[in-house]
Amino acid sequence: MKHPLRLISTTLAVFLLQALLAQADNTATEPAAQSSEVRLIEVDDADCAVNDGKLITLTNTQPQTAKVVWVDRWYLDKQTADHTKHVLDREHPSASLGCSITRAGSQHWTIYSVTDLPG
Repeated sequence: MKHPLRLISTTLAVFLLQALLAQADNTATEPAAQSSEVRLIEVDDADCAVNDGKLITLTNTQPQTAKVVWVDRWYLDKQTADHTKHVLDREHPSASLGCSITRAGSQHWTIYSVTDLPG
């Protein structure tokens, strides 16, 4: 028979490890806070409305300052390998990313980083 104190310490260690792993997993999947200059905006779109969705656009709210934006795509609540770069400037202040709902399910994007375009 195992010593009761050893059993309690082992159980506590497993519990703490599970709690730490759960917290790390939540941190990794939390969307990054949107920049005040670059936003993800839902727009009405006929093609997306077919599936009760909206068109998601990446928009530079201050296009006088060009931005380089990296976004990550999430499909059916799982992060995909899509890590795309968008340049938002005066000529192209917005970029269409896709529909919030596809035939197979939902998707969304998170902003990974925003930097000023050099030059």
